[in-house]
Amino acid sequence: TVATQLTSTALLMAVKYPLVALVVLLLISPLCTLSASNQKISDRISSLLAAPQLSSRDLNPSPSSQSIWVYFSDKPSNVAPSPVHPRAVARRQKGTHDHQHDIPVSQSYIDAVLSLAKQQNSPSSPSSLVVTHKTSSKWLNAASFSVSYVGSEHLRSFVSALASLPYITKVDVVHSFIKNKGHPMDVGAEATTTPPHNNNIDNNVQQHEDDDDGEFFRYSRGTQSVNEDINYGSSRDQLLQINVIAAHRAGLNGTGVVIMVLDSGFYKDHEAFANMHIIAEWDFVDNDDQTQSDPYTLQPNEHGTGTLSDIGGFAPRTGGIVGSAFGASYLLGRTEDTMQEVIAEEDHFIAALEWGEGLGAEVVSASLGYSEWYKYPDMDGATAPISVASHLAVQKGMVVVVAAGNSGNAGISAPADADGVIAVAAVDGGGNKAGFSSVGPSSDGRVKPDVSAWGVNTWRATNAGPAIYRLGSGTSFACPLMGGVAAIILQAHPTWTPAMVREALIASASKTNSPDNLLGWGIPDTMKAVAYTPTLTPEGECAVESSPDGTDDFLCQNGGACCSGDCECPRTVYGPSCAYPRLSCGSVCTTKGFFCQAHQDGLSFRCSRTDGPDLTNATLCYTPEPSLATTGAASASTSASSSSPLSSSSSSSTASVSFPTTSTTSQPDTSTASSTSPPFISSDIDRKTAAVVVVCVVGGLATVGLVVLVIVRRGKAGVGKNDHSLGMGDGFLPLGMGPAPDDQGEEEEEEDGDDNKPYGKEDRGKKEAEDN
Repeated sequence: TVATQLTSTALLMAVKYPLVALVVLLLISPLCTLSASNQKISDRISSLLAAPQLSSRDLNPSPSSQSIWVYFSDKPSNVAPSPVHPRAVARRQKGTHDHQHDIPVSQSYIDAVLSLAKQQNSPSSPSSLVVTHKTSSKWLNAASFSVSYVGSEHLRSFVSALASLPYITKVDVVHSFIKNKGHPMDVGAEATTTPPHNNNIDNNVQQHEDDDDGEFFRYSRGTQSVNEDINYGSSRDQLLQINVIAAHRAGLNGTGVVIMVLDSGFYKDHEAFANMHIIAEWDFVDNDDQTQSDPYTLQPNEHGTGTLSDIGGFAPRTGGIVGSAFGASYLLGRTEDTMQEVIAEEDHFIAALEWGEGLGAEVVSASLGYSEWYKYPDMDGATAPISVASHLAVQKGMVVVVAAGNSGNAGISAPADADGVIAVAAVDGGGNKAGFSSVGPSSDGRVKPDVSAWGVNTWRATNAGPAIYRLGSGTSFACPLMGGVAAIILQAHPTWTPAMVREALIASASKTNSPDNLLGWGIPDTMKAVAYTPTLTPEGECAVESSPDGTDDFLCQNGGACCSGDCECPRTVYGPSCAYPRLSCGSVCTTKGFFCQAHQDGLSFRCSRTDGPDLTNATLCYTPEPSLATTGAASASTSASSSSPLSSSSSSSTASVSFPTTSTTSQPDTSTASSTSPPFISSDIDRKTAAVVVVCVVGGLATVGLVVLVIVRRGKAGVGKNDHSLGMGDGFLPLGMGPAPDDQGEEEEEEDGDDNKPYGKEDRGKKEAEDN
């Protein structure tokens, strides 16, 4: 109604006052253009540009620097896809790969951004704005740039100019992790050349079958049998807790699996890596093929050396260390610079993901977390670019294992919030949560962290010398232990998808029936995970009713609906087959000053920056086969409710969603297409700005149309008494204007008489039609 009134008013004013309408149009156009440009500037970069500390940088005459993302609308059609390794081609068969993700970002768009930066420079100060291209993301169709500027007005002007370009869809901040800003780094004990051997296991830890000779047995590495006993040394207990030693005894050590480890650099001269098969390495900070720096400085190799040793180290002769997947092959990526205040930026991580994916990595172990710029409501798996990229990696068949974070009650960090990613919490030797381990859930109620592993006083290699080890604490060291377990599962089941690996870990874990936001589903048992048979629905393969023979019978649970092969879930559950319960929004959200938005059903799963109701509704479609009747849908709904051993008995409620009445006629798919929508384009558009855009577009178009009509009409008929009709006939009355005056008809009769052309009713109708 409002839009109609606005349009009608605009039409009327344009009729009576065309020159005024033209002036109004000229005034509205800049507002419309400005509003459209503002949509492209993310909330985060808007906050940065408005922050007082940005202006305070102007007091420093030296250049300040800021990295930004620039997202583009399309890709070149005449550029060949980037080549990928045959391993990547084979692995992608497990998931859904978009071939557009192999086409590089348009170089002409990148050049245009750099050219715009030069144009923005002041002639009197050509170095006031210097922009360099950092990385490009084929998956996100975006490029990152480093902007060095003197005077904050240059950064603001440049961002605004970028947003005005038609082929740019969004401008955002490249987020970073900053040292000593409330996010504790992993801590370690003093280094020692004679690692102590601890045979004492807390009574709360399950002792597996290797107690009598657990640290010594014959092993096989690769295809060549080696007659040597394994001495696990001080790494024994952390592997016993997740039952990895039993897997090693069974010949499962990650052989044949490619693992990519992303971290701060690696001291490859350490004895723990003497026999490691390294396929390739790349330094994304310095842009070269060496991930090792000065070996005898604590930075930058310290952290990466420790994480790599926990997953792939192998030094049994000295009792040094044995990693959980010592038989795997490795890709190494350096994405952090721990010598700087800003030690890591997410564009390096995303570039590394794309690099490793193209080389065929099957498992990613990344002990990194990005939370400096993000707030808890952003931890929804769809806001942080690093989380979106990690989810895309999972969709391409990669098992992505990440650290939950060391921020305790402050909550998880990206990309631990990503859907399908395995986020690992830290526990001590007794299975108790470490105080520093970040808590979940995600801000949309998904269980996070997913699983847990030993992360308190974890044994690891260090770069202090070629045979030096130390104890370290952090989810960073729990993560690689679990990454190795994922590789062991893939060695035993090479065709399993990431969802199957994750399902097996969850089903084997200590809290499989009672997940929480502290430990997730708990501590997995490697051998139970290997022996597990996945039951949840593979992507694109759900069924609407049980098949007669009971084979390949994948039904959606907990009121979910099978929609075009995929399970669409009610609000209370998520994941394959709708098997996983969402956790209620609570103090993790509210203590940070945010709001738990309640739905009309009284349940709250979403943390938001703003107070108010949760208007999200799960759209459940039902697409029956032509041969199925309504009774078939009813039986599917009934049988789906209890078909999975993973259905949780946690306190989170689940809603039963009934199917709508259907007939044998196939119904259109009403599910959302969010999975195919480009990310970051409209997720944080301000509603007021959107309203202004609608108003200015409606009013502007109406004004333009009427001005053109006025000009055309006057050109045809000349300026005379009857110009007020505009050829619209007596029936045209703008909204709320009432009937035409009584003397209007008389005036028209006189005008007709002046023309000395008598008209009958038929002739008058023909004339009105011609005028119209």
